[in-house]
Amino acid sequence: MNQFIDAWQFVFKNWKYFLVLALPLIAIESTVGYLLIPLGDMTQPEDFIEFLESNSLVIGLVSITGIVLQMAFIGGLYLSYMAIDSNKEINPINALQSGLAKFFPLFGTFIIVTIVSAFGYLLLILPGIYLTARLALFPFYIMLEDQKVFQSISSSWENTDEHGSKLFVFTLVFVALTLIVALILSSTIPQGFIQTSMLALSEYILVLPLGYIYFTLYKSLKVN
Repeated sequence: MNQFIDAWQFVFKNWKYFLVLALPLIAIESTVGYLLIPLGDMTQPEDFIEFLESNSLVIGLVSITGIVLQMAFIGGLYLSYMAIDSNKEINPINALQSGLAKFFPLFGTFIIVTIVSAFGYLLLILPGIYLTARLALFPFYIMLEDQKVFQSISSSWENTDEHGSKLFVFTLVFVALTLIVALILSSTIPQGFIQTSMLALSEYILVLPLGYIYFTLYKSLKVN
């Protein structure tokens, strides 16, 4: 419980920094969500095909930009936890640049972890959450220890062995909160750019404290 409270306090204390860090990704995800809104009203396959053919270039460019920004954000975020916790000077732009410099190992590991977790979600959802939690420390090993793709996955899996149940509970709580908030926003805000922006913003508000919980575990592992 203390970890949960401490994580929120950390985020609120540094909310301006994290807002600037996440803003580019929030903007691009809001745009992608807005562009895909018409798909929700389509029922015929030919309508889907026509829509994608007409908007493929824009959707493709925005999606690629989103992937690049997401990797920069992941790397920059996990680097920022360490810097802020150590009272070191860091600004969001430099953090994002550091994450971007590690794009390929972050992206490669992210794809593998996503595929592995997806198999768990296809089973009964809960195994997917467990796998996500056990593998969630990989960005720390890439950003802070310069490990490679499979090495970072192995380090995360091995070092979270004794903490798997606790990580599972924390991750499950935040996944549930994310779904509840998304349901509330989707049902109370009309479809449009404001709705997609609020959904993206709420997602990252919840990602930040969960990421900090992962960081506290990583830090405790290094101390021990």
